[in-house]
Amino acid sequence: MNKISILNLPVSIAQPFNLKGRLFSKILLFLSLFSAFSLIIISIVQLNAYFGETYLSQDYEKKIEQLNQENKILEVSFSKDNSLNNINNYVQNFEKATRVEYIKVLESTVVAK
Repeated sequence: MNKISILNLPVSIAQPFNLKGRLFSKILLFLSLFSAFSLIIISIVQLNAYFGETYLSQDYEKKIEQLNQENKILEVSFSKDNSLNNINNYVQNFEKATRVEYIKVLESTVVAK
């Protein structure tokens, strides 16, 4: 039985990308870190926009609810003001017509001075 230990891996296994070794790994590291940081920044910006829109939608829902309540109050007051019980108050200011005069319009003329 031969016991053979391999201390060094073959070149093809140790360096699959043979493009100036360390330079390629530095470029790959820089690109991966740059993409990770850019994705983090983009996600922060998108979360900020999302929470801003959520806040605005909740604010608009509160305003809509307030307007609905105000609308109900106005409907009730409108129906009270236009009820038949209040007609007598409005009619008291009118005068009874004693003489009726009609305006005569000639059929042949449209406008007259």
